[in-house]
Amino acid sequence: MALIRKRWLASGTAVLAASATLAGCGSSGSSSGSTTSGKDSSASGLATAEAKVAALQAVAKTYPVPTASVPGVDKFKGRKVFYVPIVQQVPAFVATAGSTKQALSKAGLSQQVCDGKAQPTAIASCVQQAIAADAAGIILDAIPYGMAQNALDAAKAKGIPIVIADQNPPAGVENSNQVSYVPGASSQPTAMAWWIIADSKGKANLIIAQNADSPTALKMVADSLPIYKKYCPGCKVTVKQITASTPALLASKASSNVLSNPSADYYYTEFEDSLQPTLQGVQQSGRSSSISVSTAAGSVNGLGLIKSGSVKAVVAADQLYMGFGVTDELLRMMTRSGPIDEAQPIRLFTKENIGSIKVTAAAQASGEWFGDGSFQADFAKLWGIG
Repeated sequence: MALIRKRWLASGTAVLAASATLAGCGSSGSSSGSTTSGKDSSASGLATAEAKVAALQAVAKTYPVPTASVPGVDKFKGRKVFYVPIVQQVPAFVATAGSTKQALSKAGLSQQVCDGKAQPTAIASCVQQAIAADAAGIILDAIPYGMAQNALDAAKAKGIPIVIADQNPPAGVENSNQVSYVPGASSQPTAMAWWIIADSKGKANLIIAQNADSPTALKMVADSLPIYKKYCPGCKVTVKQITASTPALLASKASSNVLSNPSADYYYTEFEDSLQPTLQGVQQSGRSSSISVSTAAGSVNGLGLIKSGSVKAVVAADQLYMGFGVTDELLRMMTRSGPIDEAQPIRLFTKENIGSIKVTAAAQASGEWFGDGSFQADFAKLWGIG
């Protein structure tokens, strides 16, 4: 997550209805713990946010490639791995499927993509196909284990390792050679928080449209809220929950959110799959000229709207790196080397740096939005290739 990203989302889970307002307090503690006035705190928070934004907008100079090698990969040459995204046609999942195929081919494996269709029965069918094909591994993307628990339990019993990307592990669950969670770019709402604080000069009246379809999506926004409280005492943040399970209602929900907060001047919708209806809803409210819209999990769709001026900021995740990262995790599980923490680079795009990249699907797939792609050779060396 459409991404137009991301249904990172467990379709069919209960929607947690509620809205919360986080208002900045008049004063806050500095990083050293001393107390400052509201004015001093606001100035310090703005300086911190501006520094964070500068770093988030920059091209990566280095990549967080693991250092431990993965011996024994060659034993699996010729085997097949199933990649199962929650919804196959979402642009970010298309990009990840391509990069995962590329990474697997370097290790001598092939890939089979199976569309989860955001339906438990379809996901279970994909897993059953993987079992029947004696797959070397399964990569689920944005799919909670519980959506196809029986089928996945059967895959585990057959000794097929399972990587669950773009999801946090449930409480008390630890990664193992059987099942490992790779949360992906979970810091995207935090990255957007820094931009909103900096762009508003510490005075944003913000609506966050939080995706309520997935515990991971809920946690991502929740983790960003302390940033506003600590670094933006002049900000007002209102969280409204939306669900991708009713896409036809997203535009009216956005319009209602804006009309219920007539002073709002920023609107952040969590994933790009809700961006187009959000823009439609803001337009319906008559507030397009006074509200800065932003999103995360971006693709060429959102970045193109920055160029047109409809969207002010987009956080995008490096899908090429993601493909290599989840492949690395799966190979470690297949060889019984043990799972590790796999990172995923992100980058913030605004009018300040959008002109430095090509806003094309090919450029996104190549990873050039984020850096030089040198990590591909680094991963291959870890796998004993090249």
